[in-house]
Amino acid sequence: MIPLFKVHKPVGVEKLISKVWASGFITEGEYSDKFEKMFGEYVGNKNTSLVNSCTSAIALTSRMCGIQPGDEVITTPMTCMATNEPFVNDGAKLVWADIDPSTGNIDPKSIEALITPKTKAIIGVHWAGQPFDIDAVNKIAKKYNIKVIEDAAHAIGATYNEKPIGTHSDYVCFSFQAIKHITTADGGALCSKSSSDDERIKKLKWFGLDRKFKGNKWEQDIVESGFKYHMNNTNAAIGILQMNHINDIVNAHKSNYKYFNENINNPKVTKMRIDPKSESSCWIYTVLVDDRNRFQEYLKQKGIASDPVHVRNDNYTVFKEFKKDKSLLPGVEYFCSRHINIPVGWWLSKEDRERIVDAVNNYK
Repeated sequence: MIPLFKVHKPVGVEKLISKVWASGFITEGEYSDKFEKMFGEYVGNKNTSLVNSCTSAIALTSRMCGIQPGDEVITTPMTCMATNEPFVNDGAKLVWADIDPSTGNIDPKSIEALITPKTKAIIGVHWAGQPFDIDAVNKIAKKYNIKVIEDAAHAIGATYNEKPIGTHSDYVCFSFQAIKHITTADGGALCSKSSSDDERIKKLKWFGLDRKFKGNKWEQDIVESGFKYHMNNTNAAIGILQMNHINDIVNAHKSNYKYFNENINNPKVTKMRIDPKSESSCWIYTVLVDDRNRFQEYLKQKGIASDPVHVRNDNYTVFKEFKKDKSLLPGVEYFCSRHINIPVGWWLSKEDRERIVDAVNNYK
């Protein structure tokens, strides 16, 4: 079976983790500082803070946006529940925007009519690594003085207007969870526009304390209650090794994606639209088919794994109070009944790619 996902394990990881543990300094410190700097340089944003998950990064954006019970967040239902649960945990109301079914991304045209005086933020997901229309969303947000959050869990290595994802909006959240382009076993990063925001985030992720404080850290005054969201040295050490491979990993995904785009030509299988303003990180390869279950079973018989990966969040009971008539979300309705993802990752051989294309093109 050609897997849909595979964990990238860098050579030497066991040896480095043993070194970290032998040092006795396994929490935040030398290695997390180094990985934080390396990843910030990779995305072109020095205002980068490592955290223990992308979910924690999103939770921190909720605090940074000043979200209080009763406030509203405009979001997409087409994502992992981790995009939306942090806001609900803070008492916010989720307001579902529609998506563009040709990309799976939040549709800017659906956003403005949803804005009210209670709207505090807009969060979009770069579905499959394809950036949403960041300029259009930020233009709307600026008009109403609200914040924009990018959930870039899929989008390490993607670009928009020739700049790396991580530099465009108020806050950008990355994931190093097991099956992402690079993994630290689990982990994430939060990039922000301003250095003052980054300074605040670095305190919030560790109880409200400044870990770089000279002197007894515990004698600092805590002026704002924080969390325990920092990344430890063990995870960061893995991240440092992964950074040696990140370009090869992302480029392999992009190369496979391009091969599929050029060679898949089955009229029963609809490929995603490519936005000329951006370059996808190609985390997964999404297609639309009329009978998803039949297509998935067909691929299984051919030895090819596939999966929708995420389902529409507005169907979850935990979000039931935010439910709206499905006729108001036609893009979501169309996409969610048809989308399926096929393997596109760095682990594919030339023969794997050809086998996948042959299978997809011969689906009847």
